[in-house]
Amino acid sequence: MNRNHTGQFSCAVLLLCLFPCLVSADEKPRVDVLIADFEGASYGDWKVEGEAFGTQPASGALSGQMDVSGYEGKQLVNTFLGGDRSTGRLTSPPIKIQQPYFHFLIGGGGYEDETCMNLLVDGQVVRTATGPNRKPGGSEHLQRVYWDVHDLIGKRGVLQIVDQRTGGWGHVNVDDIHAGNRSLGIPAEELSKGPNLQTFSSYEEVGYDQTYRPQFHFTSLKHWLNDPNGMVFLDGEYHLFFQHNPVSNAWGNMTWGHAVSKDMVHWKQLPHAILPYDDGTIFSGTAVVDHNNSLGVQEGDTKTIAAAFTFARHPFYQALAYSTDRGRTFQLWNDGKPIVPNQGYDPGERDPKVFWHEPTQKWVMVLWVKQAKPGRVLFFNSDDLKTWTEVSQFDRDWVFECMDMVHLPVDGDESNKRWVLYDASFEYEIGEFDGTEFTTDKAVHRGDYGPNFYAAQTFNDSPDGRSVIIGWMRGENTPFRREDMPFHQQMSFPQTMQLRTTVDGVRLFRWPVKEIESLYEEEIALEKTDVKSAAGKLSEFQAELIDFSIAFEADANTELSINLRGQKLTYKDGAVHYQNHPVPAPPIDGVVKLRVLVDRASLELFTSEGQYVATFNADIDPNNKTVAVRSPGNELIRSFKVHRLKSAW
Repeated sequence: MNRNHTGQFSCAVLLLCLFPCLVSADEKPRVDVLIADFEGASYGDWKVEGEAFGTQPASGALSGQMDVSGYEGKQLVNTFLGGDRSTGRLTSPPIKIQQPYFHFLIGGGGYEDETCMNLLVDGQVVRTATGPNRKPGGSEHLQRVYWDVHDLIGKRGVLQIVDQRTGGWGHVNVDDIHAGNRSLGIPAEELSKGPNLQTFSSYEEVGYDQTYRPQFHFTSLKHWLNDPNGMVFLDGEYHLFFQHNPVSNAWGNMTWGHAVSKDMVHWKQLPHAILPYDDGTIFSGTAVVDHNNSLGVQEGDTKTIAAAFTFARHPFYQALAYSTDRGRTFQLWNDGKPIVPNQGYDPGERDPKVFWHEPTQKWVMVLWVKQAKPGRVLFFNSDDLKTWTEVSQFDRDWVFECMDMVHLPVDGDESNKRWVLYDASFEYEIGEFDGTEFTTDKAVHRGDYGPNFYAAQTFNDSPDGRSVIIGWMRGENTPFRREDMPFHQQMSFPQTMQLRTTVDGVRLFRWPVKEIESLYEEEIALEKTDVKSAAGKLSEFQAELIDFSIAFEADANTELSINLRGQKLTYKDGAVHYQNHPVPAPPIDGVVKLRVLVDRASLELFTSEGQYVATFNADIDPNNKTVAVRSPGNELIRSFKVHRLKSAW
């Protein structure tokens, strides 16, 4: 029976049909026998006690729970029903042990006797297993473990899944229980110790050549990434730190991953930079170059990189690490104790943004602290990066985590600069900042029109005055997990940010960094032509990685379709429509301008020279490399360019 294509059998039927040691001590044991996969509409003959299990197995994550991954089929045992406060037990029918190993999938809380699965013989626990998690920032990913039961062969017992914890990580997840003649996974006692986050295995064995691996967007060689952290430039290198799970393709076990680049296009991943300590994990934050040696730890001429981060162990607080060797190793300041203690807003208080404010000669920290409306941001000042004083607060309904703040000239005029404050969802306000207080007209603007741009940050100490932003392209609408890639999630392509005056006032513009030109290969470029002529030129053009630009004349009746590797973008009614998202693209002096970047699993759209940007994960057929344009009206094209790109790897 293929267990991935059937769900009508209860656990009890599976036990009777597939596990012969329940029915006959004389029958020859099989190599690998399924005890329970929890794919039925109930728990069958397993006995349910308490409220944590409900009346049937769960279909993945439950209400209020992080994404649950790693289980087999469509269902699993998940005791998060009602949250961590619920408790209960689930007990199997009697089992006669005939094979030397049990192996199964388990996740959730790592509390002995409280969140576990036990094997009981004569009413006594003889084997036990827990999940790996006992602190914030862990992962809901199930892992395969095994018990060695050689010494128990011939005895009878029961399996019992236990949830007796009501605090944090007070639940357990179990699936796909087998008996067999071989050990699969890791010893159960190893998982209960929690993942080993202190080492950096050589991820280089996997390379960058998988079918869906982005070729000019940053991904970790292996495992999960999310928020960009600590983006800073020092001594010819751009540093990109990022939220990273070193042991799984699911969110959790947060460390700061690390990569460096000389051009923001070609990246080299380095060992993890800041590692968990004291039963907490490392959430997002900022890195700065300590030009004036505020910390007092500089060695020789190499400037110190100071990294402020959220220490994720309730109650959250802000801590500091530093590097005196160009970011190759980091040490905790004051053993990781708070530089900003918890301010009483837990579970907020995270993601410190730090920068130097030249007019006041102070360090500034922007800290999101409050989730309930109105959201709240606190501003702090410091002389030494170690001691911080709150100087103001900023209350808005829209603010939510991962704040960033940048100072940008308007229309390129360095004498007329404004401050921009934005959050993880990339809503922003433009205003004035005097080093202590941010004041605006309270007008809130939208920074991205797609579904997949989040938690973006800018580089501190950019060498040429540009403000360059990178966002996490979050979302499950990717082929990475479905196709079992060795990594999960990607970053956006780096983009410059500018303030420009528009008919609606000053607005934020974004545009791909010019360094993308280092990847250009074949080009098709046309001037003053029409759609049919452009389509003819493209008929034999093939590209996997694409930088596409077009400027065409448009009026109220214009429709134009662009097809990039099967991804159809349609212009009509003053907007580009893609994935059911309309992105504004109003004609300016009768001309619409679009630019599109296409990688193996993403599409980034820029209209009106970057006034409107939309970021998308995309499920692209690896075999489709066509590029096409068409229009029923055969619109006039002012300019047209399409570049085939080579891989950055």
